[in-house]
Amino acid sequence: MQNATNLPEQLAYYLYKLEDIQHIHTTSSRFQQETNLHGMLLFTKAKGDILIEGRIFPLHQQKVFLLTPGVSVELRLSTDDSVEYTYIRFHALEAAHEGHFASAKLQGLREVTVTHFPFLLVQVDEIQRKHHSGNAWESMKANILFQEMLVVLFQDVIQEPKQDLDQAIALTVDYMKQHYRLEITREKLAEMAGLSADYYSRAFKKIVGKSPMEYLNGIRINQAKQMLLQSHGSFRTIAQRVGFNDEFYFSRRFKATTGCSPTIYVKQFKQSSKIASLKNMLTGHLIALGIEPYAAVMNDAFPIAHRFRNTIVVGNPIPDLERLLSAKPDLIVTCGSRDVDKSLKEKMFDQIAPTVTLPFFHNWRVHFQTIANVVGKEKEANDWLERYERKADLTRKQVEQKIGNETVLILGVGKGKMCVYGQRNLGAVLYGDLRVSLPKGVEEIAHYKELSLDALSDFDADRILLTCFKHDGTVQTDEAIRKEVHRLFNDSRWQALKAVQNRSVHCMYESRHLYTSYNPLSHDLFLDHIQYMLMSESSK
Repeated sequence: MQNATNLPEQLAYYLYKLEDIQHIHTTSSRFQQETNLHGMLLFTKAKGDILIEGRIFPLHQQKVFLLTPGVSVELRLSTDDSVEYTYIRFHALEAAHEGHFASAKLQGLREVTVTHFPFLLVQVDEIQRKHHSGNAWESMKANILFQEMLVVLFQDVIQEPKQDLDQAIALTVDYMKQHYRLEITREKLAEMAGLSADYYSRAFKKIVGKSPMEYLNGIRINQAKQMLLQSHGSFRTIAQRVGFNDEFYFSRRFKATTGCSPTIYVKQFKQSSKIASLKNMLTGHLIALGIEPYAAVMNDAFPIAHRFRNTIVVGNPIPDLERLLSAKPDLIVTCGSRDVDKSLKEKMFDQIAPTVTLPFFHNWRVHFQTIANVVGKEKEANDWLERYERKADLTRKQVEQKIGNETVLILGVGKGKMCVYGQRNLGAVLYGDLRVSLPKGVEEIAHYKELSLDALSDFDADRILLTCFKHDGTVQTDEAIRKEVHRLFNDSRWQALKAVQNRSVHCMYESRHLYTSYNPLSHDLFLDHIQYMLMSESSK
């Protein structure tokens, strides 16, 4: 390993892959670690010693040992009782050459002192459950959780700090946020923090401002708000999904927190007209439902401002918290980013008004129907979708008659950048609703992929739709994209492409993101435009 010269660098430099995880309850005292795998032993019940390659370590519960490949292990139990431990086998890999990886060996680690061992066991249980679920995606999540566990474990080893009180409380706060659906008691949280229950409660309230269970109920109520607005689930179902076993207790806690019952809470938003949209795509959803947003982030990259008369502008291109606060909306709708964690600003929206955050990766139809449910426009949404499906079916037949099985590539041009759009945005309409053939390689692109001009020939597309990429709505970007397109069209590599030679390049970059925003309004407008775009054989 050339780039890591000490233990911290070594641990951070390697890649780790979970092989297997087992909970073992046995009286057996010997085993041999495989020659190509590392091991980890987490003891929950044990008395005696453990012998690793001739070196003796005292053995008791809440102990973790790391095993390098090929080592021999012997348990010397002080009684005839059985031993309980979790045995994790994993690969440690290091970069070798030219993108290849080779087995590595963790040096300098044997016995590991773990702070807050109960919390570690919770992570281990979840990893084991996902790894043995039989579902490939769950297995992938298990490996991600395993790597996150190693980060915490190794940082403990290197830094060797005893977590102070603030860190202990923060650990339990994080646990509540991640596992609010589970049965959680004050005693369990105190055990994770390594404190007595009474002292933990006093310390938690002093630091956080609420008791642990009040804080937990607050998390559950906030999750319930989202579910009440976004689903048709019964109060009993929603109560159970957020961790309340009793729906009547849930209703009492909900009213104590919000000032109204769950029924009234849902009803007031379905009747509200003061809706703030913080994303262009969500504004498109509202317009398709016949709703002019009370407030919205306005950006000329999505040129629909002419449709509004009374909408309050609360940001360009991102929300301005002061403007949003001054607008005093009843409800905020936004969409999560591709990153899992919310930004600090996103966390503050709920302090201004109840906020519905739609998951980024959900289908646009799901987004549309979710918003319709929130604002009481379910019938309008269903009627709109029925009209759209008929229109898409008619357009699909016309396009198929014209271009047959020819492949169409959606190419985005920005300031010094270029991308191929995949099966989201325009691709959802072109490849999904209209069933146009994908060029080879596009099936692997979910959203978009930045690339160089040299890589375009790999797609071997029959036709190209030329649109914009990351337009910020300014005239300066308009001009920059025109220059990029001009350079592109005069490049010999571009001129050698099949679609260019066949004069099958269709330009729509002047429309900015009118057609590429992921919402029903944009998709409907694109259907209106695509006949001209695909039927025309002209090229710039």
